[in-house]
Amino acid sequence: MQLKKIFSIVSGILGAICALAGFFHYLIWGTPVWVVTVLESAAIVFLSFFLFTHFELVKDVSTRRSTKFGVNSVLMAGIFIAILSISNFILARHEVRFDLSGTGAFSISPQTVSVLKNLKNEVKVTGFFSERSNVKRQAKDLFDNYRYETDKLKYESVDPDKKPTLAKQYGITEYDTVVLESGGQKATLRTISEQEVTGAIIRISRGSKKTFYFVEGHGEHSLDDLERNGFSYLKDSLEKQGFTVKKLPLLSEKKVPDDAAVVVVGGPQRPYTEEERKALDAYLALGGRLFALVDPLVKTDLEELLAKWGILLSNDLILDPASSLGGVVPIVNPGTYPPHQITHQFNLGTFYPLSRSVNFDPLKEGSLLFEAILKSGRGTWLTTKVEGDLEIDPKRDKQGPITFGGVVRYKEEPTAMETGDGGKSVDASKKMRLVVIGDADFATNGVVRSAGNGDLFQNVVSWLAEEGDLISIRSPEGQSSTLLMSSQQHRFNFYTSVLIVPLGILMVGLTVWRRRRRL
Repeated sequence: MQLKKIFSIVSGILGAICALAGFFHYLIWGTPVWVVTVLESAAIVFLSFFLFTHFELVKDVSTRRSTKFGVNSVLMAGIFIAILSISNFILARHEVRFDLSGTGAFSISPQTVSVLKNLKNEVKVTGFFSERSNVKRQAKDLFDNYRYETDKLKYESVDPDKKPTLAKQYGITEYDTVVLESGGQKATLRTISEQEVTGAIIRISRGSKKTFYFVEGHGEHSLDDLERNGFSYLKDSLEKQGFTVKKLPLLSEKKVPDDAAVVVVGGPQRPYTEEERKALDAYLALGGRLFALVDPLVKTDLEELLAKWGILLSNDLILDPASSLGGVVPIVNPGTYPPHQITHQFNLGTFYPLSRSVNFDPLKEGSLLFEAILKSGRGTWLTTKVEGDLEIDPKRDKQGPITFGGVVRYKEEPTAMETGDGGKSVDASKKMRLVVIGDADFATNGVVRSAGNGDLFQNVVSWLAEEGDLISIRSPEGQSSTLLMSSQQHRFNFYTSVLIVPLGILMVGLTVWRRRRRL
């Protein structure tokens, strides 16, 4: 017992010393925080041990019953409050957040987290809000989420009425405006959302903008078309990501511009000329990045060009009798995407209004590597009878899964090679990347915001442009969730919720009623 008392006294003294040392270290030096955390954590351990053992010690302080219990009560309450205070101090400086909402409404997207983790320069954010602004709190919560992921972002809220000189310096003419600064570049936002803020951070943190070209002149989906079949939403999304988006009239230009980071062929409805095909081939041969969305049932004359790079396109059509969106709309559900950087941790479903198969020529396996990124389900079929009534014939048609999206690149991507002068050079042609998907309608305005269609498109172009920090799930700003179910799932949901469950409740009620009548 004597040894226990000694340990109790030593523990109390050490606990008090550690608590005071951590407190004064924080007041005087402030950093590093881990020193304060270690000291205060040790204080909790020592004081907790003293709390559970001090009764035997304090009992000897006085033989008077009132004094003994009074000292015990005060000492126990004091130590308990000290432990709570120290715990609260540590937790306040080591924040841990949990978002229990089903849609992640109170979290930032993995894409934003990736962008913040890769920041090289400090980003200063200044928000100009009036005292009664309803947006002020929303902005603070959003930037608190950003600061939780990086210490390179600094946020300050300013009332332009109290600091008019500063507001004039930034050119602020409206309330609820946010200014982001980094590396001498500046972006001003009047719409405060994760998508807008992250896009602005990307724009001001990049040394230069990459340019995406969309080929036109063959009935491709237009960047200017605001209707269901246009690509205007894609254009806006890419520009918010910090890219420059331009049109490419290949027939008149006769070559792909030198500043093209990615070229997109978005669902042509008319054949390409031989000169245009040669221009695209030359672009790939020099290490270009091409994203071809080629619809079925359309003659584009791109088959020969793509075959040179290992992609085989046939006149076929994927049928999905289990699809709830129609028998010719294959659905790819989360967890069924082939493994690839484009689809890594991609947990959203996608659907393709009309799609053809995409295969690889085995004769090209010596130098080129093909990786599937989209495959239809096992219940799908690939038919070559694309005219008249679309009916499945097991003797003629091929059962799924069917590959209808894939990536082609060189097996040996650019490596540094020793040169005669001791320097290093890179074989730029080996940087070639080609992505082909057998459908273009999935990226049009009418459906691109549904499920994960738009996210998949942006993942593809981000991978092609070697923007790895942008390959992830975007925040579904203001969008409703889309539940994709097969026809069997629809029937199961109907019969269980409309028939089985109500009838079960009715039977239980009747049984209870009959038993009570017999009592």
